Amino acid sequence: MKGQPINTLTVDDLEKMITMIVRKVIREEITQDYYINEDGVKVLYREEEIDPAYLAELQQAYQEIESGKAELTEGEKVVEELRNLGLDL
Repeated sequence: MKGQPINTLTVDDLEKMITMIVRKVIREEITQDYYINEDGVKVLYREEEIDPAYLAELQQAYQEIESGKAELTEGEKVVEELRNLGLDL
């Protein structure tokens, strides 16, 4: 499936992909000190567990956005592009 155009995916392919993603998320949530909320934002379970490397990663991402080196894409635009590629969402 890797590298396969999205318009050639079957329902079975999508089901397998979703299953793999859900399993990965569950494994990560069990072993990580954070979870991803409904907005796709990392939320730490306890503030005192904040990893300095993670804070540095957040700061770098913020600086890239502020300087214009990185752009944010609205979820609606992503869904529209996927629909244009033939994915039935």
